[in-house]
Amino acid sequence: MDRTGGGITGPSEDYGPPATVACHDRTVPDGRLRAPNGPLMTGDLLDGRKVLGFTCPARGLPNSADDLLLFEGDDHAGSLPHLGVVAVSRQPGVERVGSHPCGQLEAKHVHGADELAPGLADAFDELVYGPDAPRYLAPLIDQLTGTGHSFWLAGGAPRDLVAGARPGAIEDLDTTGTAPAGIFCEVTEQVLGDDGLSDEHPRRFSPHSLVCSILPPQREGLVLDYRGLGVGGLPWPATGTDLRLDGRQRDLTVNTLLYDPVCHLVLDPLERALDDLAHQGGSRRLVPAGFPDNPETCAAVVLRSLKFRLRWDPDGGGPDRVSVLDDTALRDWAAALPEDLVARLDDGGDAVWRRLRALAATCLPPGKPSPALSQAIEEYGAAAAAVVSRLTGPDGD
Repeated sequence: MDRTGGGITGPSEDYGPPATVACHDRTVPDGRLRAPNGPLMTGDLLDGRKVLGFTCPARGLPNSADDLLLFEGDDHAGSLPHLGVVAVSRQPGVERVGSHPCGQLEAKHVHGADELAPGLADAFDELVYGPDAPRYLAPLIDQLTGTGHSFWLAGGAPRDLVAGARPGAIEDLDTTGTAPAGIFCEVTEQVLGDDGLSDEHPRRFSPHSLVCSILPPQREGLVLDYRGLGVGGLPWPATGTDLRLDGRQRDLTVNTLLYDPVCHLVLDPLERALDDLAHQGGSRRLVPAGFPDNPETCAAVVLRSLKFRLRWDPDGGGPDRVSVLDDTALRDWAAALPEDLVARLDDGGDAVWRRLRALAATCLPPGKPSPALSQAIEEYGAAAAAVVSRLTGPDGD
């Protein structure tokens, strides 16, 4: 089975021939070395301005022309920046001094899959390249990595496979990488078109979240959601190429693991996901990844935390609260949420509540809350309880 990138040139950028790069003591011939004309990354400089990341304000399916550059200081800008990523990447004055993701983490937080658990690499390969994998996925990975971008499985797949689940138990493919949304969608269109799959796979793009989705035929099969490495603190949704910054934008530490299907590596950007997943035994821990303060993000973390508490501790630990789950840090954070959280969510308008209702439908079981769920809601504090009540009560319905 060929697990390496194919060195394919992308539709809008020419990054030169594949090179050999040492990827945490593993030599991988996949074209990732930062070439003089390679993809822009967080930390690069243009006329002394430091690149922070990318945004994509397109309303329909975007392409590479829709990707815009964001610089440090743009959080104070009065209007959306207008410099295109592809156009700027070709300018001779760009200084490619930002660090490549392969060099951002210490080696002790980058693990060969089979070093964590024998057979783990084969489990990931079955998910990505096996008979039940989306047919477009392997060529898509080849295309993206061959043009100098990185691509990882994120969220549920690495979390659950590292914890011992089998590939058939994975219901969705959350992915991330260094490619901005427009470039990703453009490469996707080329891959699907070359393989004659365009009509079979509906595509969606959310300008609010920058999530690019590839749906299965007749909605039966794995959905692939892609969002570039996250960047927060800006007036616009943004992605970049910083692994740790992305980790702090996620909901829980156990969901910050990344898996590189080319290098066969499990990455732990916040340096604690494996421990919190109880990889070495002990209790699993629910810990907010970045301790957010944005109202919608806070509500989303509460909902996802309730989902995992019900999944991993369905009985609430029993009468003596003996549990395999430790959510002390999560409860402390939730108890400190502002009492007016619901009012702050109201300030965001109906769109915020629509997104939260859709999320609640995937996190909370229908019907009357079970005793375990009621106990969890009570322990998470008044603000969390008010949000759940709003989402599950008559107004929420």
